[in-house]
Amino acid sequence: MGFCGWGPLRNNSFEENFGEIHGIYLLDSNKKHKIGRKMLEFALEKLSTKNYPKVGLWVLSSNENAIHFYKKLGFSDTGIVKEENLGEIITESFFTKEI
Repeated sequence: MGFCGWGPLRNNSFEENFGEIHGIYLLDSNKKHKIGRKMLEFALEKLSTKNYPKVGLWVLSSNENAIHFYKKLGFSDTGIVKEENLGEIITESFFTKEI
C-alpha cells in the first residue's frame, strides 16, 4: 500500500511553528484510488491537533505529479529550494499550507 510520516518541521529555520509531512509514498498500483489523499488528510488532521498553524513539505522539483497533487490539496510553492548530492544533484522545493 504505502505510508505517510509527519511531525514537527525538521531543521526549522522559520520563526513560525511548522508541522511537516516527512514523506508520503504509495505503490504505483495504489495510485489513483485516493489513498494518498486520505493518508495526507489524516496526517494534516493529526498535525492540527498538535497546534501547528502551518505544515510544510519538501518535494522533488522534477516530480510534476506530486507537485500537482500537493497544489490540488491547497499547498503553495514558497520558492525555497535546496539541493542535495546523493550521487547526483537533486533539487527539492518547499511547499506550505495553513491548517
